[in-house]
Amino acid sequence: MSPALEPAPAPDRRHTIGLASAGAHLVVAIALLTLALSGASIVLPVALSLPAGGPGAFASVDLAAAAVVVLLISALARAVAAVEGDEVRRRGVRHLEHSQVAGISLFLIAQLNGMAEAGALILCYAVGAASVGVLWVQGQGPVEHRGAAWPYSLGAAIAIVPWGVVALYQFVGLAASTPPAPLVRVLTLVVLVLAAAMWLVERRWQLGTLTDARAELIRTALMLANGLALLVLAVGLARPSALL
Repeated sequence: MSPALEPAPAPDRRHTIGLASAGAHLVVAIALLTLALSGASIVLPVALSLPAGGPGAFASVDLAAAAVVVLLISALARAVAAVEGDEVRRRGVRHLEHSQVAGISLFLIAQLNGMAEAGALILCYAVGAASVGVLWVQGQGPVEHRGAAWPYSLGAAIAIVPWGVVALYQFVGLAASTPPAPLVRVLTLVVLVLAAAMWLVERRWQLGTLTDARAELIRTALMLANGLALLVLAVGLARPSALL
């Protein structure tokens, strides 16, 4: 049997893995929620500038609270996927999880690197989330069509744009001697690597070189690693001594 046609993990195993993953995401979410409720989390500004003058900073985002939303999305999606019997709907749930985690994580990473304009932040979220939709559409097709290069390449080209904007902010910050904190620079690269790994896993699954079971395990690990990276960012920026 070819890898592309290998059945998904047995229901009992899939159920166990899914619920364990949901539980792990909940644990990290609770840690972040504790930080947010303690008032120790950092608050990131959101600005709105208009040609004739605008309100400037008109909103803010609590880093820990926003990261909690990311973790809760993953926890809920993992729990639903664990009990869903239809493979097509289960993959749809996972892609919805991936899209929202990608979009919100990009929003937060962009803010941490100095982006504050509401329009730019919303576009980063939208592009990051929408690019995953291309993967979902390609995965809906017959097995023999999943290996087509152009839909995947189009999605990857769209997904890399907001990361290029984040890189621009980092370079300008360095040139202006106002770079983001070292922890932010390191974790930005970590989240980028995790995002790229998710796309690589999806491509290998499309080509049939990665089985459903192995791909699901790797996706689960990468999603949890993304949540842990957000936890380290929130704790490290609010309470640096906690990481020492």
